[in-house]
Amino acid sequence: MQLKLQDVFKTVGLPPYTYVKPPVYGEVRADIEQPGRHLLIEGPSGVGKTCVVYKVFEELAWKRGRDYEYISCREVDASSKIDRYLDAAVANQTLPWGVLFVDDFHLLASGQRSSIGSILKRLSDQVFEIAAPPKVIMVGIPTTGISLLSHAPDLGPRLALYRLDRASDREVEQLLDEGERALSILFGERDIILSESSGNLWLAQYICNKVCATKEIFETQKDVIIVSVDLLAIRARLMAELTPKYMPASKILAKGRKWRPGGNKPYLEVFLALAKVPDSVVTFDKIVSLVQERRRPGIKAVRGRIAEVIHNDRVDLRQQIAFEQESVFSIEDPLFRYFLTNLDTRLLLGELGIEPSDFERSSVHKYDVAFSFAGETRPLVEAANAELKNEDVVTFYDFDQQAILLAADLETVLKQVYAESCRYYLVFLDKHYRDKVWTKFEKDVMTRPGRRGHIIPVIVDDEGESGTVGISNMLGRLDLREEWRLLRNSGLTDEVRTGIRNKCVLPVLSKIDLVDTTS
Repeated sequence: MQLKLQDVFKTVGLPPYTYVKPPVYGEVRADIEQPGRHLLIEGPSGVGKTCVVYKVFEELAWKRGRDYEYISCREVDASSKIDRYLDAAVANQTLPWGVLFVDDFHLLASGQRSSIGSILKRLSDQVFEIAAPPKVIMVGIPTTGISLLSHAPDLGPRLALYRLDRASDREVEQLLDEGERALSILFGERDIILSESSGNLWLAQYICNKVCATKEIFETQKDVIIVSVDLLAIRARLMAELTPKYMPASKILAKGRKWRPGGNKPYLEVFLALAKVPDSVVTFDKIVSLVQERRRPGIKAVRGRIAEVIHNDRVDLRQQIAFEQESVFSIEDPLFRYFLTNLDTRLLLGELGIEPSDFERSSVHKYDVAFSFAGETRPLVEAANAELKNEDVVTFYDFDQQAILLAADLETVLKQVYAESCRYYLVFLDKHYRDKVWTKFEKDVMTRPGRRGHIIPVIVDDEGESGTVGISNMLGRLDLREEWRLLRNSGLTDEVRTGIRNKCVLPVLSKIDLVDTTS
């Protein structure tokens, strides 16, 4: 029988000839047929989570719209569709189909996932009243079930939870065997395909398809032929095809919310760490462990804003990558994972317009900005710190660093911070600055010989402006006297905040944005 290449090594949909059933396939099918039993299938992208469900549907001869309905949580109205189905199911309304298949379940808001857990228990309990109560099958990345079960712990017996992982070499070998038989070919270097696919069955399908296409094998051969595999050539072909597709998304993720050419680049650090890990699911803690210690504060500082970069009003990168509430990255697209693994970082840096040496230089300091101030001016410093952090500037502010300072030798820690850890120091000069023990210590450390251009005086009152507190009045400075007066009299109003931003924050941002090639 003549078979087509696109049907044998199939990259879209369920493979009719090379589908490899996971070890839990029989259990999944039994639970799909079990009334009152819901399913949650977790696993990284490309391991066959969705395919295993569709394979069961195929064997049961179930049809969409008659026996089940499919909803991808990537659809704009997915959330409302799911709510309508569940509301109708709980109300015992007649439904056109009995099974709801929810794909990419992890993309739902955590609150909705939690509420669904409680609803599923109520649906399962209907088994005592009707023969086949509504059933929900969910597919998502690992940790998907955390929020589902957290608010419905007694759902456990009513929920079948399966975790699919990377395929074994034996399973990939089975895929290759079936494909070779279907096309009457033999791969000359199977170990290359095994290694390159990294246990991802979908990627193995894709690579085999590309290998055959390059040899113009589009259908079953009359006589068995040996197909050679040139790893470097195949990788080069794939990267040439994938780079135009994925480089734009990579640049968005690497730049983050605010791109600081001369400052720390925490989103780029996150991206480069993701590229180092071959897994499709990576914890945030793993990312932190992969970067140099001096770069970790910046990455931790943007942790809460990574999801904004991946999904915002301008761009949605969730087709390629998701960031789960529990601080887990999931590479949703197997080809994007392959692209990351094989990306030459110099190419990315070139796309971003920076030289590798400039990148290293800009990341020498743990923090972009630190503050030195007397406690009396803390409200002003706190407002400036908030504005800078909103611009993704990596700051050292004592109240943000309690974990570092707690039970530590403060003199040792602060000596390092004010000597070398920060690119710039905003020194808030007022009548109290000279008399404080810690500000005197910080000033003495900052003004030691060896560094220049790192101190930015901020004038808070007339005495601070005079230069008598120990910081030269010949240095270019910022003047927040009026903002400090208004802040003390009226609190942090919009007028005060605007003044702090215009007179202090924006000039500091401009300073950071300059790529210093001399330091």
